Amino acid sequence: MKPTYRILLALALSTLGAGCGDEATENGGRVATLPCYPADPAMADGDPSALYAASDVPRFDFRLRDDVWAALQANALDEEYVEAEACFRESSLGPVGLRFKGGYGTLELCFEEPQPFPCPKLSMKVRFDEYVDGKRFYRQKRLNFHAMIHDRTKLHERLGYGLYRDMGVVAPRSAWATLHVNGEPLGLFAMVEDVDGRFTENELSEDPDGSLYEAAWPVSVDPEYYAEKITTNEEEATHDRFIAFAEDLASAEGAERLAALSRWMDVHELQRYMAVDDAILNWDGITTFYVGADGSAANHNYFVYEGPSSGKFRIVPWDLDNTLSVGGSRFFGTVPHWTETPATCDEDVPVQDGNARVRAPGCDVLFSALSQDLEGYRSAVRDLLDGPFREGRLEEQVDRYAELIRSSVAQDEHGPSLLTWKEDVAILRSELSELRSRMARLLDGTARTERGD
Repeated sequence: MKPTYRILLALALSTLGAGCGDEATENGGRVATLPCYPADPAMADGDPSALYAASDVPRFDFRLRDDVWAALQANALDEEYVEAEACFRESSLGPVGLRFKGGYGTLELCFEEPQPFPCPKLSMKVRFDEYVDGKRFYRQKRLNFHAMIHDRTKLHERLGYGLYRDMGVVAPRSAWATLHVNGEPLGLFAMVEDVDGRFTENELSEDPDGSLYEAAWPVSVDPEYYAEKITTNEEEATHDRFIAFAEDLASAEGAERLAALSRWMDVHELQRYMAVDDAILNWDGITTFYVGADGSAANHNYFVYEGPSSGKFRIVPWDLDNTLSVGGSRFFGTVPHWTETPATCDEDVPVQDGNARVRAPGCDVLFSALSQDLEGYRSAVRDLLDGPFREGRLEEQVDRYAELIRSSVAQDEHGPSLLTWKEDVAILRSELSELRSRMARLLDGTARTERGD
């Protein structure tokens, strides 16, 4: 498949050559680049918290040969790394691996014809040790730059991940950065911590070196299912414990199912996860089980970590582009809440104007187990409403972060106009009270439990 002209124009092929410190001219559409000074060794072992502090919007520069950049764009779906010279805050990071990234809705759809929505820019991923073994950047091996094409406010990931973390749920950190390739500006991106072995070392230092899985759910007894989804310890893992977890849930019923879940997960932490998940209307996360052509159903946009010492499984959220939007969640308004088990689980629910079908989350064994302790869930919701989600707190964050990225939004030729962006930020800010009221109604039982409420 060939990329659309919109993508090619947005990513703008450069006429510059390689060399991070080269100075471009203004002739022939060339864009002047910043100087790139020798590397700062301190950045390799820097505290990741400093990188995601969001005190400013840093700039990353990537330089690579014209033909390599053109080939990378033309073959974006391959998601294969190419060599680029990287600069951060005008300091060289040396050679790194650079590629495009994304799922069906953020990459593949951008190459389908007719194009259903414009993709002014694509998400990118950097691997620092692709060409130099052991290279790190703020203790990280990889770094994600999300294009935020579904987030008109450009604030969702920072706000959403922050809420999970404030509630004691392990989650990646996020800030913002601008990207330039061969001096050509690509615009504003969400800079998101990669969920990998370095993440578990940094975020789970009390229980590191465990097995990390992407979108693996305790529903299968086939080790191949888990082998396809594991991202760390691929050679050593047997997946026996994940299979035992699935068997334990499947064989239990009623209150015993909750006891089974408690043997494998910290139920208190999971309840806090679900409180945030509900509050931000994460309709594209763990509660949405899309039905495939073969009739099977699966959720996505999360990782599962198996702690080697604790023996517990923990869920890590991922991809929050589509959260914090009352309007967007209405595409899923008829799907029962995860705390409800329908009379029959044989009927799938149409969503997205009938373009997809999902299975009610209450039919899943894990949510069936968790729903046995609704008072524990309600307690987590109260903690959220009294703490991180209390009135005024997120409004202040919206104001502060919006002011931080305002100039970057204004300069982004591939994003919304500044006026449109301001309007969308105002909508988000105004909807926060509605989201809080929705959660409060869930507590007193007056709210419908459908996700669109």
